Amino acid sequence: MVKEVNTEDLMDLGYQAEEEGNVEKAIYYYKQAAAAGNTDGLASIGLLYQFGAGVEQSYETAIEWYQKIIEAGDIDGWYLLGTVYEDVEEYDKAVECYEEQLKGEGTFKYSAYYGLAKAYKYGLGKEENFAKALDYYQQAAGNGEIQAMVELGEMYLNGDGVKEDDEIANYWFEKAEDNGRALGHLGMAYHKGFGKEIDYEKAKEYYERALQAGEDKILFLYGQVYYNEEQYDKALEYFQRAAVDGNEFQDDAENYIGDMYFQGEGVKQDYGKAVEWYHKAADHGNVSAMCSLGARYHRGEGVERDYVQSAHWTLQAAQLGDAVAMYNAGTTYENGEGVEQDYVAALAWYRRAADCGDADAMNDIGDIYYFGNGVEKDYSMAKEWFEKAIMAGNETPLMPLGTIYYYRDDFDKAMELYLKAVNDDNKYQHIAEVRIGDLYWAGLGVEQDVAKAAEWYQKSAAHGYATAMLALGDIYCDGEGIFEQDLTKAREWYEKAKEAGSEEAEQRLADLP
Repeated sequence: MVKEVNTEDLMDLGYQAEEEGNVEKAIYYYKQAAAAGNTDGLASIGLLYQFGAGVEQSYETAIEWYQKIIEAGDIDGWYLLGTVYEDVEEYDKAVECYEEQLKGEGTFKYSAYYGLAKAYKYGLGKEENFAKALDYYQQAAGNGEIQAMVELGEMYLNGDGVKEDDEIANYWFEKAEDNGRALGHLGMAYHKGFGKEIDYEKAKEYYERALQAGEDKILFLYGQVYYNEEQYDKALEYFQRAAVDGNEFQDDAENYIGDMYFQGEGVKQDYGKAVEWYHKAADHGNVSAMCSLGARYHRGEGVERDYVQSAHWTLQAAQLGDAVAMYNAGTTYENGEGVEQDYVAALAWYRRAADCGDADAMNDIGDIYYFGNGVEKDYSMAKEWFEKAIMAGNETPLMPLGTIYYYRDDFDKAMELYLKAVNDDNKYQHIAEVRIGDLYWAGLGVEQDVAKAAEWYQKSAAHGYATAMLALGDIYCDGEGIFEQDLTKAREWYEKAKEAGSEEAEQRLADLP
């Protein structure tokens, strides 16, 4: 009697040999199983060559073994063949294989749905189509394909072809159970409040589980939680573990370490070490680190002051789309620091920053047109940009905007704006006070009142503004309004104005009797 071959036993012997590291023996048993009609043996040999597990990796050899599965009439060979073509980035062929797999009811039917979903989502072998990607991911995820659940969750998290919905995203991440990526996303949900109440302890719990599942990119996020809790020693530990080649958040971790040395958080403050870490992060493409280097070289913090290096890093960050860097690039060109002074280039960078909502950039554009720096003086354009800056929350241009209305003889509006500019946070406060004094002195938009004019001039003079001191000297010199001529007081104010840098005061002093 001929003894019947048990192919399952042969496969088990092959698996055992593979676990023991005896690949040659494993292949022997897999071939025996295949010869007896078990196509799993063919698949197992193909997988060894596809991933180079104990044999020299060979996609060509893997393809040969998977084709044998198809020739044996097993439709699952199509999916396996598709994965090899995907590995070698022959996406058109991969898609054809996955579509062949779907023509039957093989074991890998829903894995093929997942493969096609990726093709449509990322435009690999198919034209990008989020709707079809979503459909295929749902087909695969609904039948237990873990990776499809994760990708589906990420589509809802990022709003890729669907309305962004953190709760649906978290539903799929929770369905994916112990998948490292899914656990990392759930950690972020509790860390940053994506569809969950912020709970740092739960965030750390999920991050820990993600790490155990091999998701090393979580190291940086884990460090962020400790950083937010001001547990800087623990934060630094995780950032340092993340600051290694191959980690997705390497540059972010390096940048954070730079910040910690710069601020002295959990370490002794050390500008030099901060710059070292910023350089590492910037070399790995971190835009925030580039901005920091621009500032450090500009101020000479941790390095010799170097405007050329400052401009280099600032412009690099600006070109990568950082709004703060765009603004700083504008000031770099406007002031000619490390580059040739160029108001046109400054204006271009300010406009890009303004398009990102930067109110300071809007104000500086207004200044360029107001003073005619590198462009034709244009009060209409200046007015437009000053008003945009004020609407965006920057009150700096209140005074120059008031002056534009002053020159248009709209004294009521000018007074309104000057009065708003009179606060300690506005750098033009002292000028606005003089302008209000001028309106009262000349009786423009208000009843003439030299006494009130003098009050406003004195406020401005108290802020060290020479023009106000000169005006007070004129009031006493000429005996304006209720003020009797008093040449002694006039001389005192002219002397103060001279000390404050007024050349006109010198002439006034020379003209005094």
